[in-house]
Amino acid sequence: MKNYIYAIIFFIVFQGCKSQNVKSNSFIYHTTDYNLGFVQEERLYNSSTGIYEYKELADDKVVKNIKIFLKLDAKDLEDINQLYSLSKSEMSNCYLKDNVLIHKSTITFDSQKDNFNLLECNKNLNNSKYLEIEDKLVSIITSSDIYKTTFYWEFYKK
Repeated sequence: MKNYIYAIIFFIVFQGCKSQNVKSNSFIYHTTDYNLGFVQEERLYNSSTGIYEYKELADDKVVKNIKIFLKLDAKDLEDINQLYSLSKSEMSNCYLKDNVLIHKSTITFDSQKDNFNLLECNKNLNNSKYLEIEDKLVSIITSSDIYKTTFYWEFYKK
């Protein structure tokens, strides 16, 4: 009987060690748009939880806060991670106009925390690989039915 217990304990410990070596396809996408230095819109997507959060702010107060569950399928995750693995550049982007921050975004791979607050934006970053990954991710997110239903106002022609 003791041998069975030891075998079960060994199996559990071995599975725990083995699962730590599995490469995760998870990432956190964080983007913020600014107006005269103040946060206007903030979007955050966590691929491991599937939570997409949108915040609209005015006068440093949240005017609109929307959270939806939007889980990407395995193929989309793999496509994004493949683009990332081919890139040697930093996964961030900043856009300044007249030395004022207008847009800032990051994608942090294989982490439970994003690097958004660590990103220094003292010049425009023109990172073409990052922009390619961001465009693909935004395209996947905005083409989903739940996104189109929830953020319907983005699809009206002005």
